[in-house]
Amino acid sequence: MFALFRRNLKIYFSNIPAVFMSCLGALISFFIYIGFLQNNLRSNWQQLPHVTKMLDLWMIAGIVAVSGITTAFQALGQQVSDRETRADADFELTGISRFAENFAYILSGTTVSFFMQIITFIVMVMYFSLVDHISIPQSALLPGLLYILVGAIAATLLDEIIVLFMHSSTTFSRLSAVLGAAAGFAVATYLPYGILVSGAQSLVKLVPSSYEAAALRYFLLKQTLATFPANVKRHLTNYLGIQFKMNNWRLNNMLVLLLMIAILILVIGLLSFITDRRSNK
Repeated sequence: MFALFRRNLKIYFSNIPAVFMSCLGALISFFIYIGFLQNNLRSNWQQLPHVTKMLDLWMIAGIVAVSGITTAFQALGQQVSDRETRADADFELTGISRFAENFAYILSGTTVSFFMQIITFIVMVMYFSLVDHISIPQSALLPGLLYILVGAIAATLLDEIIVLFMHSSTTFSRLSAVLGAAAGFAVATYLPYGILVSGAQSLVKLVPSSYEAAALRYFLLKQTLATFPANVKRHLTNYLGIQFKMNNWRLNNMLVLLLMIAILILVIGLLSFITDRRSNK
């Protein structure tokens, strides 16, 4: 299993143009923000202090979560390629179980997702530090890494459910483009959470990466929000999707983490069920 894991990582990172394009795909949201959204959002909130810093940090959190989804999906493309070329049949000759084979792909996808999120974070922080002179709170780094890791696992598991039903690289490429666009809306990055109608907000809450984005927003914006009056802070917390509500109960970071873990357990159970059904067939 670990040999297959190392092989998948070697194939992914040895293709430098593909790695660059994967990272670029994750940064499309970043280019959209600095090209179109930043000035529009800033003009609407001119009355707020530190509005540029606040919006930059908000966008960083969302795009990091988006990159976790898209890069994990790209890494899992090797599984589709192996299935299409029947290389997976050769793996069975080594005695590896179908569960262990899938786990190797998931592990490599999680690793890629985690490191690509870190790279995306560094690129955006460097840009905004030079252009808008923002600074990242040191207290946000360590807990942020934890949520990035959990988010990488969750994104890879959800992507794996999709990939299990794909047998063509052509179909995978087309769906990859769709997923890249949909991910931005799924974690409330292209549009602030508070703008969305209640049905769309409910859909956002079904995506584990949206909780990663919410937690990162909290850590990055905590110091900035502390400077606002209580009513303004409460409004921005809901509008920017910093903390979600469940039955009028606002989720703190510990509840968010527990909820993400619960979703992970459900997805793992679903993946095991699908894998068993496919193996029996």
